[in-house]
Order: sequence, then structure tokens, then C-alpha cells
Amino acid sequence: MSRLPLVLGVWTVMLVAGFALVVGFGQPLGSPVDELAAAYTPATPVDEARARASAATIVRLQFQEFAGFEPTVERNEGFGAVALPHWVVIYADPGAATGVRISITERQGTVEVSTFP
Repeated sequence: MSRLPLVLGVWTVMLVAGFALVVGFGQPLGSPVDELAAAYTPATPVDEARARASAATIVRLQFQEFAGFEPTVERNEGFGAVALPHWVVIYADPGAATGVRISITERQGTVEVSTFP
């Protein structure tokens, strides 16, 4: 009796099971470059949770020295003739008076990052 049908049957079952696992688990994890790109281009409109998540990713990947600090978050309406609502997330080291300030506009999702001494 030939083993070829049995081997092909087992191989087919394993192949189908492998594809099912890949489809079932979804997309693969992104690289740090992909995570950082997503953090700098959040989906709009940006709410507080999305602003916090983007800021946390930016700090985790670019400013590790501030990753252990609790951020302060506030919503500003903007200034001048054009009101530009945005979220400001600040990670600061109170002992050293240094930190990083991340501003994210609500409507456009524009991210600006600055450090302070």
C-alpha cells in the first residue's frame, strides 16, 4: 500500500491549520519604527485617551529617561484669532526640572514634541 495519499493528506491538514492560525491571530506585531510612526500620526479626532497613548509611545521609544514618570495632561483651546484645541501631555522629572512636552491637535492630529531643561 502506498503512503503517498496519507502523507499528502497529513500535509494538507497541517497547511490548512497553519493558515487558520495565521488568520486567527491577526496582524503581526509592529516594529518600533511602525509604533513611533503611528504615535506621530494619531487617528483624528484625538481624544484624551488617544493623546495619552501616543505620548506614552513617543516617550517609551524616544525619551526613555522620562518613561517612569506620571504624565500631566491638559486640554487647551489655543490662543490668538484661530482657536486650535489641542492636548498637552508633559512628562517631567521634578528633581531635575527637565521633561518632554507633547502637544497633539484634536482635529488634525499634528504632534509637536519639545524638551525643556
